[in-house]
Amino acid sequence: MITSRPITPEDTEMLQKALDQNEFHPGQKTEYYTNVGVTDVYQDEQGTIGFLRYTKTLRLCTVWVNNNDRQRNAASVIQAISDAVSKAKANGYSDILFSTNSPKLKAFSETLGFKEDTEHNMVLYV
Repeated sequence: MITSRPITPEDTEMLQKALDQNEFHPGQKTEYYTNVGVTDVYQDEQGTIGFLRYTKTLRLCTVWVNNNDRQRNAASVIQAISDAVSKAKANGYSDILFSTNSPKLKAFSETLGFKEDTEHNMVLYV
């Protein structure tokens, strides 16, 4: 039977072991699971199976009146991200996410601190 419970300080050693051998997300720290959101430990009769972190993600969706007005659009993105970071921090969000197919927007958002999370998703941890 599989059960879950909230993570405790006693789980840190097992969590670190799991992170150290995680080939899919190298370099993660225990703080990623202990300082942000809510983390549950899943276990069965044999012991710990894994850790699941729940977070509050703020997803941004934007449309511009004129996609070719790059100067104004860029200025609005800078202001919007500044506003979003403030609102996210004030309301307990852990990250800001948006999806785009635009290589130029991806590159521009990286200058603002975003990182590519998946092929179309850009994420900024706050």
